[in-house]
Amino acid sequence: MGKYIFLFILLFCPLMVFSIPRDSVVIQGNAPEYANMHLIVECKSNYITGEHTELKRFLVDKKGTFRTEFGVSNTTKIFIKLGESVGHLLVEPGKSYEITLPPYRPLKPENKLNPFFVPEPIMLGLHQDDEINRTVRDFEEKYNHAFSKNIQLIVLTRDHQAAKKLIEDVDVKFPADKGSWFDSYKHYKYQILKSYIYSNQKRRVIKEGFSERPVEYNLDPYWEAFNHVFKGFFHFYSSSKYGEDFKKCLAGSSSFDTICSALSNDVLFSKNKELAELVVLKGLYDAFYSNHYEKERVIDIVNGAVSDCEGKRNKAIAKDILTKISKLRVGTQAPNFKLPLLSRKDKELSDFRGKFVYLNFANTQNYSCKKDFQVLSQLADTYKRDMQVVTVLMDDDADQATKYVKSNKLKWTFFHFNQNGKVLDDYNLRAYPTYYLIDPEGNIILAPAPAPEEEFVPIFSEIYNEYRYKKLRKEKPKTRSIYDL
Repeated sequence: MGKYIFLFILLFCPLMVFSIPRDSVVIQGNAPEYANMHLIVECKSNYITGEHTELKRFLVDKKGTFRTEFGVSNTTKIFIKLGESVGHLLVEPGKSYEITLPPYRPLKPENKLNPFFVPEPIMLGLHQDDEINRTVRDFEEKYNHAFSKNIQLIVLTRDHQAAKKLIEDVDVKFPADKGSWFDSYKHYKYQILKSYIYSNQKRRVIKEGFSERPVEYNLDPYWEAFNHVFKGFFHFYSSSKYGEDFKKCLAGSSSFDTICSALSNDVLFSKNKELAELVVLKGLYDAFYSNHYEKERVIDIVNGAVSDCEGKRNKAIAKDILTKISKLRVGTQAPNFKLPLLSRKDKELSDFRGKFVYLNFANTQNYSCKKDFQVLSQLADTYKRDMQVVTVLMDDDADQATKYVKSNKLKWTFFHFNQNGKVLDDYNLRAYPTYYLIDPEGNIILAPAPAPEEEFVPIFSEIYNEYRYKKLRKEKPKTRSIYDL
């Protein structure tokens, strides 16, 4: 009987060990060049603002071997930042992928804080045949080649027949079942081409491309086409005969819901409320960065959208936009983060509520930062009862940074940014050192704040006294004493 049990274990245990949950994905491989590196799997969470969200962080071991598992609910494009390049791959729930990483090219120092630097996109290699990635790669090569070859003829002359032939020539080589994922993928790639052909017939493009189709929240070409077609939509629509009520709503004190309702009165959007909401959100986001709309009003409308949007996904997009356009404004909540202290224990910025926080981003190899550390040490000790000095070190090597802090006996709170690119974006980092002052409720007071030797002490003293005075007035006892007479 024992040997039968043993045989059962041999036969079935491998299946149990390597089975993948239906809502998960496994990626694995071997890349000795990346040994001992922490890599991050991300996906786009907001295609209007370009925000990414972290799916999983994993370590490549000292031999270059890696394996990690993360959750996805549908076909998703993932990204892994790899120095000067960014690898991407389409993954499907319940599948395992053995991937090949490209040769490692470290990020150049001048690009680390360059907001305009765009890593080179590289499709990650696969050890096994994968239908979706292979088909999309071949389709993109064929379509992009044909588009580039004919772009002048198509865009400048709006040659409908040339565009139609291009689409037919590509489409016949890449068949897809109607309504399938790849069918939708192709549809929106073609919409970008059609938007050039019918650039003076925007309503036609919207009707054929978007009006009667569901929002494809996780499909890259959908958002590529969406952002292209609806760029400058407020101006276009308000100037048309269909947008008179819409224009009045934008010019007045209307809410997000009222503006969406005005747009939904149009047959283009009447059957697709999700699309109408996204079009308004996209328009508001663009309007904030133009000079044609009052920024505070845009923020108020987007703030209303967070509760007014009907679906969870649009609410999340509205919330991301609100965070993006209102961050670092005086009186708003400082962007929270969760990072490891130099002791490797994770802690959040919000954990320091109750005290003022003098937050700074620095690098132990930077001369200006080293110079400021001497003054910060005195500030941290002098104001420790009312103010917490918090430094986020941006050094690539956390161990080297820790060694510097210990050897120089710097005793305030130090985090390491742990390759978290979101922190750089949230705090608009352009140079080291950069400073912010945050009040005890977690609100931004100064953004940026002066450096410790740039009159910080008298400015902080004034802010502290004003804050303390307001707090005392707010907490003043209701009963009057003889001293109030």
